[in-house]
Amino acid sequence: MERGFPEGFLWGCATAAHQVEGGNHNNDWWEFEQRGGIRTGDSSDPACDHYHRFAGDFRQLRQLGQNAHRLSIEWSRVEPAPGEFDLSQLRHYRDVLSELREQGLSPMVTLHHFTSPLWFTCRGGWAAAGSPAAWLPFVRRVAEELGHLVSFWCTLNEPLIYAYMGWLDGEFPPGRRGDWRGTFRVLANLRRAHEEAYRALHRITPQVPVGIANHRWPLLPHNPKRRLDRLAARVGDRLMTSWPVGRGRLQRVVEAPSDFLGVNHYSRELVRFTLRRTGQGFVDRSVPPGLPLSDFGWAVEPDWLREALLELKPLGKPVYITENGIASVNDEPRQSFLPASLAKAWEAIQAGVDLRGYFHWTSLDNFEWARGYSMRFGLIGVDPETQVRTVKPSAELYARIARANALPDD
Repeated sequence: MERGFPEGFLWGCATAAHQVEGGNHNNDWWEFEQRGGIRTGDSSDPACDHYHRFAGDFRQLRQLGQNAHRLSIEWSRVEPAPGEFDLSQLRHYRDVLSELREQGLSPMVTLHHFTSPLWFTCRGGWAAAGSPAAWLPFVRRVAEELGHLVSFWCTLNEPLIYAYMGWLDGEFPPGRRGDWRGTFRVLANLRRAHEEAYRALHRITPQVPVGIANHRWPLLPHNPKRRLDRLAARVGDRLMTSWPVGRGRLQRVVEAPSDFLGVNHYSRELVRFTLRRTGQGFVDRSVPPGLPLSDFGWAVEPDWLREALLELKPLGKPVYITENGIASVNDEPRQSFLPASLAKAWEAIQAGVDLRGYFHWTSLDNFEWARGYSMRFGLIGVDPETQVRTVKPSAELYARIARANALPDD
């Protein structure tokens, strides 16, 4: 039986500006890199030099059967100082989006994908009062200048991961650890920022749907028979899916105003209650046993993607898988992962989920944040020294699926 996808289904990849462009020296991740924040010692410049090579990269994606692409616009380029907009950078991104359109790729544009200008972070970043108001001029200017070229707006990428990794785990800038108060300030500000951006984008570009790319990383009890483990998993899962809405109340991010639901999914973890990990919410985290692991050490189980999609069905909105992939320096696991994951996405559609697109993470082997070039997620290999691109067998496999708009019988 052919497992066909709905007519008009979007097949693409997702990227983030700082991870592929190179030359971003005016944001918090560059500053974090300069003070030793990258575990491998790698530099994000030139990354994939996509800033200069975007046209060729997009042509390659079109030749590989893709019809959509998710990308971010680098805030620190467009607004290098508060209230000062660089017209040359706006022209650059106009060229980028126009090239996507020329190649037949529908652009999904993310407005904040983990990077902020130095002037913003010097004021306290997303933990500071007034941070949503500081971001909105960028949002409005981009919408006014580029909105006619955009197919979808994605306000924020993984707001909870961003807050937790920067203020609890310390692997993202500003590199704080165990700062729960700061984490909740950041999340409260990101919620307000999304809501205000949603209204502004609807006013300026009413024809363009607006959503969020929200991660889904379930937490399960290490020992389901242990009450404290069950409690830790339940509380942790609530905290990993919600942001504050005032007076001690939490709201699931997927319930925020949106026209579509974006889901980023990679793995899940087990949690065990312990008094020794106060800064980490009194839990030890571990991977479910007996499953293959990615190079990140994340457990790989494609059926979890189906479960993440089914959770969204009651909300009754269009759904896009805005990120899904596997870190593997060897391409063979990716060749197994792709059809297995897409089979689970197809099953979710058969179960009534209004799934309309899949954006693989990612197109190019890129600068994977604090892990540098050590984590290879790309369908296309990139040598950071020579910038030579090498199409992997997984890219050809994905191309066959995209062109057929269906999974092969096997």
